[in-house]
Amino acid sequence: MVSANSVVVAVADKRAPGMLGRRAQQIVQQPLDGPEVRSALEALASCYNAPSDSTGVDSDLNGLARHRDVRGDMQARGSQMDAEFVLALGAVEAAFAGLERSVDELDGQCSALRTQVNAALRTTAAAAEQAGALADERRELSTRLSLASDFLSRFSLAESDAERLSGSVVDSAYFAALDRVAATRAECQKLLGVGTQTAAHELMRELSAQEDAAYAALLRWVMAKARDLASDSAPVEPQLRHALRRLHAHPALLDAAAAEIARARREAVGRSFVAALVRGGAGGTPRPIDAHAGDAPRYVGDMLAWAHQACAEEGELLDALQGPPVQGLPVQGQADRGLLAVALEAVARPLELRVAQAVAETRAPAVLFRIDSLLSFYATLFAAVRLPADSAFMATVHGLCSSAHARLLSALDALLLDAVAAAFDRVPPTLDAPPPLAALLAVVDDILRLHEDSIDQLSEPQSAVGGAPVADHIARMLDRLRTEAHAAAADDTALRAYERTIFELNVLAPLLDHAVPFASLACWHSAQEASHTHLADTLCRQLVQLVKEKSHLPFEDAEIQADTLVDCLARFNHCLMSASDLDVARLVARLADHALARTIAHRVTQMFVEEYAQLYARISSLDESKSPAVTALLLMPDTVATLL
Repeated sequence: MVSANSVVVAVADKRAPGMLGRRAQQIVQQPLDGPEVRSALEALASCYNAPSDSTGVDSDLNGLARHRDVRGDMQARGSQMDAEFVLALGAVEAAFAGLERSVDELDGQCSALRTQVNAALRTTAAAAEQAGALADERRELSTRLSLASDFLSRFSLAESDAERLSGSVVDSAYFAALDRVAATRAECQKLLGVGTQTAAHELMRELSAQEDAAYAALLRWVMAKARDLASDSAPVEPQLRHALRRLHAHPALLDAAAAEIARARREAVGRSFVAALVRGGAGGTPRPIDAHAGDAPRYVGDMLAWAHQACAEEGELLDALQGPPVQGLPVQGQADRGLLAVALEAVARPLELRVAQAVAETRAPAVLFRIDSLLSFYATLFAAVRLPADSAFMATVHGLCSSAHARLLSALDALLLDAVAAAFDRVPPTLDAPPPLAALLAVVDDILRLHEDSIDQLSEPQSAVGGAPVADHIARMLDRLRTEAHAAAADDTALRAYERTIFELNVLAPLLDHAVPFASLACWHSAQEASHTHLADTLCRQLVQLVKEKSHLPFEDAEIQADTLVDCLARFNHCLMSASDLDVARLVARLADHALARTIAHRVTQMFVEEYAQLYARISSLDESKSPAVTALLLMPDTVATLL
């Protein structure tokens, strides 16, 4: 019989690779006389020990027998177990055999599948190659699509921005889309610089069309908002300011928007001015400007003050419309003053009609001067705002200034003609300045006082004679008065030469007196002071000549006749004693300036005494002077001075 160990070893060798085979081989190969087996046998032997006698012989024999029986039992038991194990291993072997058959079948099926797969691979190789090519193409197309998307995102406008620009809502997103359009155009411009780029040209044309359409829509929006500015209290939206700043890059569009804004503001300002003229403020305060039409200076001043206030408000509104600077956009500094001039055009015509009527109805030169000063002052203020000189409003203001000034000068000339006709038709016997002259000088004083008290003289250019234009005209009027006085005196044949001079001095004196307080006539006064001095000197010479003639002394004779000398001296002494013809103080008594009269009388006396001293020396050198008659009549120069 085949031993169990051999079977187990055989099975273990055959299935050695398995876990079960290794475990069976380990059990079979374990020796039976090993320490562990011996220990187990000793434990079992203790179970079979029998009691022995006192000698111990039977015990030893019995023990040996029992050991042999146990060994036999164990061998039998081991054989039985081997048989049972062999049977069990047979079932295992059968299972392994079935498993092996299954593996073989599976291996065959796999081989068949491998054959089919290889056949399929050979069949689908072309399709796989085509699929690979398609995959490569797809990757290439994907790369191209990515590049095209990047290109379009950089060099074209996004669809969302295009929709926003084509809409009617203008907000910060709209302006951001405009910025992106500008940036995209800049990128396309760079692309065009590389070389001939058909796509770049097409993109550039498309972007230009989109940008033009966006700015056209922005212009329509601005013009719609500009119509809202026709109201008196129209608010200025920040988006409108930003939109106008954006339009600076397109001058034609900006001009159209500006014209619409100016038109709207012109209507609003015109309505406000008419309301201020005829209705006044809310609740009647302030009163209508037309209510003061009877007071021409106040009437004109109120209208000009309203216009100046409107000019300031419109300037602030236009500056607010311009708004703060925007990055990347041009800056013009202040608002275009041409728009301000257009906004004030509606004021020009009503202002012109009313001021012209007020000027035409005014006769008093002083009132006309106040109106002229107001117009000149406000014209300077309007010019300081840098309104265009060729605008309708500024042309109206300058025209009113010219007409008011011409009306003032015409009134002064008419007053001068009336005064000349009334004052110098004949010289009064008293040689005094005619009374109409005082009335004219009173008007001149009022005008000059108003002129020097007003700020207007500070802004007027200085003329050649040192004064302002109105002062120049007044200076020419005073010169005309002097000329007329001289002509009137020259035409009066009944007057003697010294009387004509006295009359001219009497006319010139009040002119100088009235010119003294006014700085604008300082140059004229200085020049006329010299004329006054010259007339005084002339009067002295004329009076000396007159006294010499009335003295009957031979001052002019080259040779003194002895037969007439006694008679001349007698007549001279008689004149001195009578104090009539040789009274110089009486001759200058008709001078209005008494201090000047005393000065001239003293000078004439001195001059005559000097002439008489020379004559006295000539007479004393004659032999006839030794005669008793001549000695008795010939007076000493000091005596003559005392008597005069």
